[in-house]
Amino acid sequence: MEKFQKDFLVSLINELGPSGHELKVQKLWKNEVSKFCNTISNDPHGNLTATLNPDAEFSIMIVGHADEIGLIVNYISDEGYIYFQKVGGVDQSILSAHKARIMTTNGIIEGIFGQKSLHQEEGYTRKLPKTYEVYIDIGAKNREEAMKYVTIGDPIVFGNDYSDLMNNFAAARCFDNRIGIYIVAEVMRKLAKEKFSTKVYGVSSVQEETGVWGAGNAAYHLKPTLGIALDVMPATDVPDVTKEQHGDIKLCGGPVIRRGVVTNNFVCEKMIQVAKDKNYKFQIDVENGRFGTDSDAIAKVRSGIPVGGMEIPTRYLHSSNEVLNLDDVDVCIDLLTDIILEFDKHKEDFSFKI
Repeated sequence: MEKFQKDFLVSLINELGPSGHELKVQKLWKNEVSKFCNTISNDPHGNLTATLNPDAEFSIMIVGHADEIGLIVNYISDEGYIYFQKVGGVDQSILSAHKARIMTTNGIIEGIFGQKSLHQEEGYTRKLPKTYEVYIDIGAKNREEAMKYVTIGDPIVFGNDYSDLMNNFAAARCFDNRIGIYIVAEVMRKLAKEKFSTKVYGVSSVQEETGVWGAGNAAYHLKPTLGIALDVMPATDVPDVTKEQHGDIKLCGGPVIRRGVVTNNFVCEKMIQVAKDKNYKFQIDVENGRFGTDSDAIAKVRSGIPVGGMEIPTRYLHSSNEVLNLDDVDVCIDLLTDIILEFDKHKEDFSFKI
């Protein structure tokens, strides 16, 4: 990863963009991708699509999602405390004492997630709090003062911005899934320098975390021959996670290729064959009828679109600091680029006839 690529990744990570509020993230992505791709379009919901070889018939859609999990203001108490509901799969047990960033029309208002002190709990022990038992303290004296800055419906982000760890590891609140749209952009950057005849759609989708549907809208409009979704996958190389239940997925093992039910077996096997032929480090994991990524939405639109999935092993998903290895990301970019170029050489294989 070169410095300009790292700078691009960090800018994507550090921008705030919970589901339904991805606009600033999308503007960063479009600004970078427009440097090497002239054809970029959007739809009313905010999905972005960059296209290479727009006149070709055979087409591949690669997609990551721009949104992150978050919260949304739903009540302000007489005392000025701010209560919220979840946007996506938020674990309320990790919020206490973290910083909250409320995205208002007047800019970011910072606060602290609060709940009853442990000293005030019977037996000095705490049970798992309910969402409504956690609140945000912005220092307001009362509801009237809080309402001068914060409005019902304002989105909220929790967690930390990008930071480097040892051994090319990195931490951030939203590798899920800014790393996906970063990979899409970098694959498109590499492909723009190649000669090939497949139409490639590079998509940065919206609202995956709140129902996995944004990419489905894009796929319905684009009608690709096949799709490949980029996302993160929970790594199992941490204490107290049983491999018998969750598989053997580790950081530094390369990207993960999925096999299973929604996965198109032909697309999957072709992806694995390219990885083997070109000696890429990679891992395999399964899905049993639901990816939980943009692949789900793509697979079921129109008469059905064949899908594959590639994912980056990541620890501590949907927390304040997710952790991955940047070498896995670089391998994923190179491997996916080669997969597309190899698929381009054998378009006739993708008739999906029985």
